[in-house]
Amino acid sequence: MTTALSVVMLMVLLSLARHAVAGMRAWSLANALAIAALLLFAARGHVPDVLSFDLANLLLLCAPIFMYAGFLRHLGRPVPVRRLAALALVSTVSLAWFHYVVDATALRIALTSVFHGAVSAAIAWALRRSANPGGARYPARFAFWSAAWQAGGYGARFVLYMANLGTDVSVFDASVLNLVFVALGTLALPTLTLGAVMMANADIIARTTYAAEHDFLTGAWTRRAFSGLAERERERIARGGGDLSVLVFDVDHFKSINDTHGHAVGDRVLVDIVLRAGSVLRGIDACARLGGEEFAVLLPQTGTAHALVAAERLRAALAQGAVRDGADGLVCYTVSVGVATLGEDEAVARMMERADTALYAAKNAGRNRVCCAQDGPGQRAASAILQV
Repeated sequence: MTTALSVVMLMVLLSLARHAVAGMRAWSLANALAIAALLLFAARGHVPDVLSFDLANLLLLCAPIFMYAGFLRHLGRPVPVRRLAALALVSTVSLAWFHYVVDATALRIALTSVFHGAVSAAIAWALRRSANPGGARYPARFAFWSAAWQAGGYGARFVLYMANLGTDVSVFDASVLNLVFVALGTLALPTLTLGAVMMANADIIARTTYAAEHDFLTGAWTRRAFSGLAERERERIARGGGDLSVLVFDVDHFKSINDTHGHAVGDRVLVDIVLRAGSVLRGIDACARLGGEEFAVLLPQTGTAHALVAAERLRAALAQGAVRDGADGLVCYTVSVGVATLGEDEAVARMMERADTALYAAKNAGRNRVCCAQDGPGQRAASAILQV
């Protein structure tokens, strides 16, 4: 059963291999080693003991080590390769000693329990922060508790067999307690692998979601993601009241920058804009690239007056921005900004339209300016223009 479960888990892991999830190779190798070890154990009596006992035990001891290494890699932590290799070697030699020199089945089982329990405890310890109920995802909590209960079970197994060192015991004893321990061993690696698969899948979903919601060049939100954020803020305001403003801005004479200095420099300008916008408007992470050189910043709980101050601060900071043009020097740039505040019962699309109109008003007034949209009878957007 353990072999069959390990085969299934290995196939699942291999199906996710193309996504290059950290730790995937180690988890896959752990299951492959377990399969090989269990097949060697099953061949006992048909192949030499050096294969069916020594090599099989070494492979089975290495399986949880590679699971542990996989979790460490997935969490971005270093793997203590030498210490783990020494642990596997010492455990293998100890098992061989108590098989060939001193035949003590209970002591071998106890030693194996200590090893597997220690590795399970190490996995649980590595996952302890990720398993914090305050913010952990379910996959990390599942893997943590799988490792934790295994550590407890192996600890109880160690105590039981150490208490029966002088009696004739067998790992295949039909007692209820021993059957519980057999079930523990059967499910140990598959449950840890299931936790690893769940964490890998969560990582893939998170990366895919990020890629769908963020611009690949600048890291800013996409237009669609920005619209979703704005709609959620509008719904919040409809329930509890408050203000919502938006800044829409783009780079002045951006085509000239591309034509004169090349598209690579133009790309660096766009990246620099997003970085500077994030540093100037601290606490604001809803900066989006609407397309080309046009950007938008969402300002929750911000009325028109404060939005104008934020817009002018952003414009002034970006006017100080510059990117390198190879070895020839710096390329400076400026932006024009349109500001709009959500009106009562107004749609987000309408607010964005007014901000966009205010942006063009700022450009028509000479660029490198802030223009605030105002709704009024017979006008789509009037403006209070802040001169540089």
